[in-house]
Amino acid sequence: MDSDRVAREARRLLDRYLTEVVERFALCPWAAATRRRGELRVEVLVPPSSDAAVHAAVARIADDPRAAIGMVVLAGASIDALALRRLRDAAIRPDVAIADFHPRGAGDATTPSRLVPVLRRAPDPMLQVVRWSVLHAARRSPPPPDRGAQARLLAGHADDTVPDPSDAIARANHATIAAGGLAALVAVLDELARDRDAAYAACRGDQL
Repeated sequence: MDSDRVAREARRLLDRYLTEVVERFALCPWAAATRRRGELRVEVLVPPSSDAAVHAAVARIADDPRAAIGMVVLAGASIDALALRRLRDAAIRPDVAIADFHPRGAGDATTPSRLVPVLRRAPDPMLQVVRWSVLHAARRSPPPPDRGAQARLLAGHADDTVPDPSDAIARANHATIAAGGLAALVAVLDELARDRDAAYAACRGDQL
């Protein structure tokens, strides 16, 4: 496949997910502001990409002082959810929190925790990277209510110095979605999946 085209499609799909899912359904109050201020760093890796390439992408995000949040996108990758989680665990560094997002995340809306994988059905497998210093700063200078907690949930990690508010935020997101947004959310996720499949099929067709 044309690597440049695949990378462009992966970034376009990510932008759709961030605006049409994360921001539209208010899953992360930090998302829109981070994107507008240019504090989101995206690293797109086109297969075949090695574990070392993923670790290097995580390091570039962690070492970028301008990046409040980073995404390592595995464009068109066939990695399954369990393997992605193992890749996340192997990429952990002491200075960042990492969460895994997978297009086939298994879950439902029966409980807050079971809903999280549904909310993280990004078009491509990806890792979200948040530097701990950003999270600690948020705790020292609290943003509007629940912002820090929301960021902690999406970071998917906890430590002894910053209380883990993920349960409360999961409950908040669950309440929002369960109140009538689940069907709309799933419809957007399904449409994004169709867009992804068509986009990458077209990229493969270019090589025939």
